[in-house]
Amino acid sequence: MNDEIAEPQNEAAEAPRAEPPMSAPGPDETAADSAAEAAWAPSAVDAAAAAEPTAAAPEAAPKPRRAPRRKPAATPAPAAPAAEAVAVAGHLEAVVVDADGRRVDTVGLSAARFGVTPEINTLHLAVRAQQAARRSGTASTKTRGEVSGTTAKMYRQKGTGRARAGSVKSPIRTGGGVVFGPHPRSYGIKINRKVARKALVMALSSRADAGSVFVARGLELERPSTAEVNRMLVTMDIAAPVLVITAEEPTVTLSVRNLAFAETTEVQALSTEQILRARSLIFTEKAFAALERE
Repeated sequence: MNDEIAEPQNEAAEAPRAEPPMSAPGPDETAADSAAEAAWAPSAVDAAAAAEPTAAAPEAAPKPRRAPRRKPAATPAPAAPAAEAVAVAGHLEAVVVDADGRRVDTVGLSAARFGVTPEINTLHLAVRAQQAARRSGTASTKTRGEVSGTTAKMYRQKGTGRARAGSVKSPIRTGGGVVFGPHPRSYGIKINRKVARKALVMALSSRADAGSVFVARGLELERPSTAEVNRMLVTMDIAAPVLVITAEEPTVTLSVRNLAFAETTEVQALSTEQILRARSLIFTEKAFAALERE
């Protein structure tokens, strides 16, 4: 009984369910579908654009080339004033003394000759050139080829028990040649003429700045007299050594050269080394006038 009853229940369960009949679309649904289709359909403008042949895209304009970078123009440094125009802040006056050494007046000094800023390198080069020019360079030695003597072998090579020896002029023997010895040469240093003149002016300027330039008025000696010049210098009471500068005045030159603390030179032969070696400069009137004319 139970089995018979269960079978119809299973058949009823396996039977497909009946779907409800589809109802006809209403007027609202039909209008919505038509609107959706119209939205997706291509427009007349789109259709015409699709029918036309595709035009070639215009070429892109070339990118402007970047201008090459240039270094900013360097601002020119202000030109240094010429050495001849630079005045040293100091004394541009020379003290005038009489034949007895008393100070009687002052005289102005030219800025072109006594007002230039000194440069150590220029002065050093000029002094070196002047010192080197005084070297004679006559030292000389002989090599083994220049020594007078025989070239024969001193004794046989073997069998004597002594060290082997060749020439008697060998550098290791007394009276032989000299190896790498000095030979005559010039020690001169090349220096430009303008540099030498500039150094001379700088040396004069350094002494003028220190107030060590004097002019001797009336120093006219009939005959050489070291005592008179010595008395004048002692009265002046100036720093030594003293350089007395003359202009073709032999009596003054002969009177000064015997003094241990003074030396003399002609104005045409005045050198940078002499000026720097002296601590005081004394010009005769003729020498000072000749210097101003140059």
